[in-house]
Amino acid sequence: MSGLEHFYIDIVRIIIHIRCGGGVMSDGPYRSLPMSTRWKLAAKCAYLPSFSNSELVDALSDAVDRDCRTELSDQFVNRVVALVIGPDIPDLFQEAPFAELDRMYRASASPMESALIRNAIDALHAGHQGGEALQQAAENLVADRLFAGYRQVEEHIQREASNERARMVRSRLEGAHGNVDLASIAQRILRTPDAPIRSSVPTYSGLDDGVPL
Repeated sequence: MSGLEHFYIDIVRIIIHIRCGGGVMSDGPYRSLPMSTRWKLAAKCAYLPSFSNSELVDALSDAVDRDCRTELSDQFVNRVVALVIGPDIPDLFQEAPFAELDRMYRASASPMESALIRNAIDALHAGHQGGEALQQAAENLVADRLFAGYRQVEEHIQREASNERARMVRSRLEGAHGNVDLASIAQRILRTPDAPIRSSVPTYSGLDDGVPL
C-alpha cells in the first residue's frame, strides 16, 4: 500500500472518529452523568452536534416517559384518576376529592407521586374538571421532570467540560423542548386507553457509538 493510500485511510479514520463523538473529550462527559441510561443518551444527543434535533427530541421523550411511568404505579394512578373523575353519576352532596387527595399527598411514597397529586389539586382549584384536570396535572408533571433533567444535565456538563459546552447543551435542550409531545406522554402516564404507543428510539450498542454515517 502506498504512502498516499495510508494518508487517505488516516483521514477517513479521523473523520469517523469525530463523527462518533471523538475529539477533545472522546469519552464524553455524558458517560459519567449520574442519571439513567436513557438520560445519558439524551445528554449525548444534546452534547454532540452530529445528532439532529429530532433525535434529541426522541431521546428526551423516551427518558421522561420511562421516568414517569416507572415511578408511578398503576394502582397509584388509578386511585388518583378515580378521585378526580368521580362517579359516573355525581352526588350533589358529595364532597370534593380534596380531602382524600390531600391524604394521599401526605402519604405519597416519592416526589413524583406527590407532584402528580399537587398538580391535580392545583388543576381542580383552577377550574378544570375530570379528565381535563388530570391531563393538565400530568402534562405539568412531565414538563417539570424535563426541566429538572435539563438542569442536572447542564450542571454536569458545566462541571465536567466547560461553561461554553454547558451553554450549548442548554440551548439545544431548550430548542428541543417545544417539540416534545407532552400531551401524548401525559396520556401514557394516566394509562389512557387510546394513548398513542411510544415508538422505539434508535438504540446504540454503547454511549460511544455515533450517528450513522
